[in-house]
Amino acid sequence: MRLGRLLSLVASNLRSAWVRAALAMVGIVVGTGLLTFFLGLGQGLREKVLERIFPVNQLELEPRAVQIFGTEQILGQEPLDDARVRQVAGLPGVVRAFGKQKSSFPARLWGGKELLGYNLFTEAFFDGMPAAVLRAELEELEGAAAKRGVTAGAHSDRCEVDLDCAAGLGCSDGVCVPIVWADRFVEMPEVVLPCSVGDRCPQGMNCQQSRCALAAEASPPVRCVLPAAAGNGRDLQFDREVGERAAPCGDPLGYCGAAGTTCGEGRYCAADHPETRLGWCERPLPAVINPLLLEVFNSDMARSLGAAPIGSLAVLFGVRFHVALGDSYFSKDAEKQRQQFKQAIVVGFSRKAPELGVALPRELVRHFNARLKGRAAADAYDAILIDTASNQDVPQVIVEAEKLGLQLSRKSRAARTFGTVVLVTSLALVLLAAVVLAVAAVQIAQTFAMLVHERRREIAVLRALGAARLDIAVLVLGEAAAIGLLGGACGGGAAVGAAALVDHLAAQWLADVPLLPQGFFAFPAWAVPLAIGVAVAFTIAGALAPARRAMRLDPAAVLAEG
Repeated sequence: MRLGRLLSLVASNLRSAWVRAALAMVGIVVGTGLLTFFLGLGQGLREKVLERIFPVNQLELEPRAVQIFGTEQILGQEPLDDARVRQVAGLPGVVRAFGKQKSSFPARLWGGKELLGYNLFTEAFFDGMPAAVLRAELEELEGAAAKRGVTAGAHSDRCEVDLDCAAGLGCSDGVCVPIVWADRFVEMPEVVLPCSVGDRCPQGMNCQQSRCALAAEASPPVRCVLPAAAGNGRDLQFDREVGERAAPCGDPLGYCGAAGTTCGEGRYCAADHPETRLGWCERPLPAVINPLLLEVFNSDMARSLGAAPIGSLAVLFGVRFHVALGDSYFSKDAEKQRQQFKQAIVVGFSRKAPELGVALPRELVRHFNARLKGRAAADAYDAILIDTASNQDVPQVIVEAEKLGLQLSRKSRAARTFGTVVLVTSLALVLLAAVVLAVAAVQIAQTFAMLVHERRREIAVLRALGAARLDIAVLVLGEAAAIGLLGGACGGGAAVGAAALVDHLAAQWLADVPLLPQGFFAFPAWAVPLAIGVAVAFTIAGALAPARRAMRLDPAAVLAEG
């Protein structure tokens, strides 16, 4: 039977029995709708909740701990040094591995006046993160690729400082170009690190003239000092002894105390420590924060502080705040000679950054740990971050890491637990949808069994006119496939619409809930086609027995009945 003739007969038969076809389609619509709905919910929970809080294909390992009186204690473990990181990087399935070091020194920070009208004060916690770990996400959340696509020729205005350029542009070599904040989070930014003899400096640097400098560096950066009329003789004498040229510069913290700012655009004057007015011209510390902090602020803190919610992450790029290293509101301070007051600037956002802290370049945190808590505090990492090739490699990587005396960190364990819960729940819901479709298939079988019985004379006539047994079976299965196709499309469309309605209502009714994701559903391109395909498969399966019965009808016996 030709395809055109087959389709014509299928359409004609469905029109003549549209009531029964519609009733048979109800179960298919419900089952397909549930399947599509649950597929979108499971994918949404993974993409918008799980991966948003716990990045995929990334694990955090720490030394194995034992429970002693209800607390975890690390006993007799090898330190997490560079050799240990290289060992983990060599495990099968591991793409790369990096050491992460947390701050072990007291610190506090304050800022936000430019956004809120007043400063917020809090204790500060830092995670020293390698720039390579955050690079891709920093560029993604900033849209750095789009910025780099804008040529400098399109913004060729001449400039001397950033303020000469339009919003979003900065001055580079006398020309206004797009600012890419992600480029400023590097292993060793333009920050001066005061030091004493024996202090640990970042890799490739050593302590020269009271600061960490490259061995091949010809001259130290400009030190900011008070003019002769305002300075004390001791500071100026120290300046002449080290042979550095005096250059007055302004400092928001007040340690340099000069009237004008001569450190240059984007730089400020940072004092060596709180008891001196001598300082260095440097750029602020590049800081990365977790975007969840913005949601916590908007959902809880803004209302209690009487502040307006912050509209988007873009508002926070370039915001500066002050950091007091070695100073604390609650714990014992470091000695004054080792404390440092610096500025920091927000250069990006990453879900890998601490939820209640700030991510800084790792070498900076290691230097501050050594200077404020001793060299031993900077010798070992607190955790090892690894990227796996795929999700399938994660279980084997965990097994191999345990053989090395490592375990998942609390954050990674929570991610694995939540991921398992999402997977099991999704499978259970999909199984429920499959049960509904199975019931619908039984209903299809009953409906088509009745239709075949009622149309046995039509089938006999077709056979008498030359239709083959296979043509009859294809006709019955074609009607079932048409019902499955139409019912699957209706069910899939209804599921997508219901999901959009749920997301809309959740956004309105749950607006005050902290960390609420931007919707709970995510429908991959294959979700609806897959659901329609499953619906067609179930309807065809339900119609197989009636189609077989129709094939076996004896046309002579049926026509003789009349």
